[in-house]
Amino acid sequence: MTRAATGKWRRLRAVIAAAALLAALAGCAPAAHGPVLPGNPTGPLERTAEIVYHRMAIGYLETGAYTTNVLVDVQLPPGAKWTLLAYARDGSSYRLRITSSQLPGVAWDVSPAGVTRVPTP
Repeated sequence: MTRAATGKWRRLRAVIAAAALLAALAGCAPAAHGPVLPGNPTGPLERTAEIVYHRMAIGYLETGAYTTNVLVDVQLPPGAKWTLLAYARDGSSYRLRITSSQLPGVAWDVSPAGVTRVPTP
């Protein structure tokens, strides 16, 4: 193999490795939902859902399992509540729903995959 051919293979391998790394890192990022705008009535509830997601993630990093104990002192907006919808016995997964009596028809689901806005009946 010539020196030029060897250089091409090295560059190709570097590009493939960089693409694989970016794909792996993209899977770690939570779902993005744009900024919380001032005056947006759903803003405080969405922000709370994001805070809950991050607290759960930090709790997992500290203990190796998801636990709602980390949510004891979360400041909820007026009329808001969180409800545990699903929880794996080994603490490996969970699903919470953030709702508010002041915003009927709107909720946020929080899970290890991130925060998702969902309609409620």
